[in-house]
Parts: sequence; C-alpha cells; structure tokens
Amino acid sequence: MKIVLSRKGFDSSNGRIPSPILPDGTMLSLPIATDQPEGRFAGLFQDGRSYEQIILDLRGNAQMAAGNCHPDPDLRLAGRDIADWRPAFGQTDAAQTHLENEGVGAGDLFLFFGRFRQTEQIGEKLRYVRGAPAVHAVFGYLQIAEILKGDQIGRLPWHPHASDTPRQNNTVYTATARLTGAELPGAGTLDHRQDRVLTAPGRTTSRWKLLPWMDRAHISYHTSKALRGDHFQSTARGQEFVVEENAEVLKWALGILN
Repeated sequence: MKIVLSRKGFDSSNGRIPSPILPDGTMLSLPIATDQPEGRFAGLFQDGRSYEQIILDLRGNAQMAAGNCHPDPDLRLAGRDIADWRPAFGQTDAAQTHLENEGVGAGDLFLFFGRFRQTEQIGEKLRYVRGAPAVHAVFGYLQIAEILKGDQIGRLPWHPHASDTPRQNNTVYTATARLTGAELPGAGTLDHRQDRVLTAPGRTTSRWKLLPWMDRAHISYHTSKALRGDHFQSTARGQEFVVEENAEVLKWALGILN
C-alpha cells in the first residue's frame, strides 16, 4: 500500500488564514475558493455554523467567504442534502499526472494534510488562540477503491470534478467501504491529536518532525537533503507527495488513523 501525503485546504496563498482546529478538537479543513459554481462557503456547515461565518469570525477575506468554493477532498456532508453521497477526491493536471507516474492505484491510501491553528469560542465568535502556532496536520484520509475518469465521473454528479471535464487528466478517486488493516471506514476526517501534527514543535509549518521511517522511504518531490538533522524540510512544490511502499510507513499511517 502506497501512502500519499496530499496537501489540501487553506494555506498562505489559498485562503491565507489557517483552517481552524475547533474548540472541540475538530480539524475543519476550509476548501479553497473558486470562480466555478461547485459549492459555496455559505452552503457548508459545521454544527450549525456556515463556513462563511467561520471565515468571517477568523477575519478572513469577506469577499472570498461570500463566494464559491471547491469542496474537495469531499470527506464530510457538511450540512448538504445529497442522495447517495460518498467520500471522494478529485485531481487534475500536473498533480494527477504525478500520481499516475508514481503508480498510485486501487488500495493505496491518501493522508490529507493542511495548515491549521487552534481556535477558541469568545462569546458568539470564533477566534484563533493568541500565540497558538500554525501547523501542518493530517485531517483526513481516503483509501482508493475506484479511479473514475471522463464520463465515469458523472456517476458522482454532486462532486465538483463532475463539472470539471475540460481540465486535463480529470480524475476522481472513490473510497473503499473499510480501511485495510483497521476497523475504520475507508475514508473520513480526523480530530486534532499530537501524533497527527507533522510540524516539529516550535518550528515553522513546513519543518516537520523527523518520523522514524523518513530516512528509509523515498518521498516524491524530496531528496535526502530534506533530512536536516533535527527536522524534515517539506517542499513547497507539489500537492501530492507519494511515499514508496514500506512497512514502517504503513504502521505509522494506521497508527495516526486509529
């Protein structure tokens, strides 16, 4: 089983504010904005509060918050009423070509990570905790069941990539019913936990903890120079970092999901 570390959601260029770690521990990945009618921040909800309001509470861009978003990876219904909904993830263009070149296929596991920061509730408003750092953390996962292309994507009419056919290599990955090697669904979201945080303590977001397997498993877009002695320097290039099949990597991945 290959592991794919897949960077998604708001970051310093898309959305510009970190996605929130909510007071109850929920890691709520905010989807990037788009000019396409794929979804709206105002139409997605967490515990009765729209994503638009969450962005406004966190002093994000009001014009963006009032517009459209790209809810992908689609791992939670988020208050929508969609018949026969199931988790799925779409990819296109160079990022999809990279996944194909790396041989990613059925049975492989996406670990979705993004930029997050702890929040707290102050009265009726959500606020970032003063002094809380922004970190990269794993917020969701999907084990691949099917790989849909072209007209096949129409089987999931609710997915944003169903209207993305002009894009090169338009592809959607659906989830298995159960996760191999664990008593878990084949896809889902995760609450905040320290072992799901990639960023090393006290370091900037892209400087990750040195995990035990990092010197023994190749990660695409990275070389041995990423190992810096006391941290792993993740690259800003690319969305999909494919880790070669390795028993230690799989043990780590299943451990943070359980």
